[in-house]
Amino acid sequence: MSIFKKLAFLWAFSLPAVVLLSYYALGGGYWLFAGVVYAYGIIPILDTIVGRDPANVSAGDVPVLSNDKYFAVIAHLLSYITFFFVIWGAYLLVTEPLNFFQATGLVITIGVINSGGINLAHELGHKKNRFNQIVAQAVLMTSAYMHFFIEHNKGHHVHVATPLDPATSKKGQTLYQFLQQSIVGSFRSAWNIEKRRLEREGHSVWSWRNAMLWYVALPVVFCGVLTLSLWPLNANALWMVPIYFVVQAYIAFSSLECVNYIEHYGITRREIAPGKYERVNPLHSWNANHLVSNLVLLQLQRHSDHHAFAARPYQVLRHFDESPQLPYGYPVMILMSMIPPLWFKVMDKRLEEWQSNAYDADHIAKVVKAFA
Repeated sequence: MSIFKKLAFLWAFSLPAVVLLSYYALGGGYWLFAGVVYAYGIIPILDTIVGRDPANVSAGDVPVLSNDKYFAVIAHLLSYITFFFVIWGAYLLVTEPLNFFQATGLVITIGVINSGGINLAHELGHKKNRFNQIVAQAVLMTSAYMHFFIEHNKGHHVHVATPLDPATSKKGQTLYQFLQQSIVGSFRSAWNIEKRRLEREGHSVWSWRNAMLWYVALPVVFCGVLTLSLWPLNANALWMVPIYFVVQAYIAFSSLECVNYIEHYGITRREIAPGKYERVNPLHSWNANHLVSNLVLLQLQRHSDHHAFAARPYQVLRHFDESPQLPYGYPVMILMSMIPPLWFKVMDKRLEEWQSNAYDADHIAKVVKAFA
């Protein structure tokens, strides 16, 4: 990896920097919308100007880069920054004279930042180190989506691209239909995974050992502590902060589910025996290889390599042309997914092209060999 590419990962700090600088340097108020404009307007423009990034790190560099603390520090700092922004947003709401539209900009911007926090929790949650997992769960607490820690690792990665996975969208399914499926289904799946674990260990599902009970309670406790901490500054905090917390959390985890919709739209694995599916391979996720959005998202868009090799750190995820490719980066694809006719027009043709090769044995062998 070149020193330029290594330093370029610092671009992941650009969104929080834009939010703070625009508010404090440019006069606050309506500049609270700057984060949204940057994420869904400026980044797509930069993606178009800068283009795609087909470069992969060499096999010899993978062990060194995988253990380079520089990349771990980036992920951790961004996690702590996300935590800060959720608190900062609540503080701003109760201490600044924001009108309705300014407050709306604040809440949406914090939700967008916190959706990035879920991505960070996703990265850290795949680590075996206990501290990384604690940080991941703490960040997920701020979006009230802590069950993602269980469901993503023990549910989604096992059942992706099968009918058993609530986070896999179906061909012809709208984003809005999928959101209900995935939000409700992922919680149910996480509960059942935890229930089976407790049964194997001989514990009741209503035991204090049930992580799902903690995952429901902790965001409520966090919201309560945040509300009571800000109450002395403004009596309206008693009603404003809980509403703020719920709305920004909904924006955050809905954005995550939009990404799930995009990453797995229509992709299916072959059922090789009743209830048994072929092994996940790099054909089973959509990818976007646009440089700028990949830097901001810590290469989340190189999703096929992630699903084929879940333990591979973000800095060494690879791109291969054989994987199904999205026409644009995630910001544009998220906006497109909100308009179902446009989404189907753009994506169904690509999905049909994927289906024409996805079950060809020779093609699969070629792809798996390329990723090995």
